[in-house]
Amino acid sequence: MTRRAIRKNRDSDQAAKEKCLRLLALRPRAAAELRQRLRRDGYEEEAAEAAIAALQQVGLVDDREFARSWIAGRQAGGGASRRRLAWELRRKGVSDALIRELVVNGIDEETETEQARQLARRRLPPEAADPRACQRFREMLLRRGFDYETVQVVMRELSAVEEQ
Repeated sequence: MTRRAIRKNRDSDQAAKEKCLRLLALRPRAAAELRQRLRRDGYEEEAAEAAIAALQQVGLVDDREFARSWIAGRQAGGGASRRRLAWELRRKGVSDALIRELVVNGIDEETETEQARQLARRRLPPEAADPRACQRFREMLLRRGFDYETVQVVMRELSAVEEQ
């Protein structure tokens, strides 16, 4: 390799690392997400891998921590189901094994049902006797990935509260 090629490669590695740092300053990201972004922006694969590996070594890129943070944020912010969380993390490039560990095995049915209840308390007025409002809420829960049984449990609870 010539001196120029070595220098260009080193500059490319540093530029890729700086790009990753700018992206991480905005929000945490999975390694695959950074890799995809660097590829899209035209960085060489070797430079992208070197940058991501360096950031993983110092703990700035950690898929496990990213997934935990994503799950906590989504559960606190708007109540996302296990199915929805798994789908979102898969799109971000988190491995299926990690998704299974943190989402499928880490969130139980009761927690998911409680998420749906919290959504009901926030989104549906207590005097929501309007069947159309209930139907829209039911559809919203299904769109957010809650399974049919969970939606039915929450809707029955809402009906029981209304009847009292």
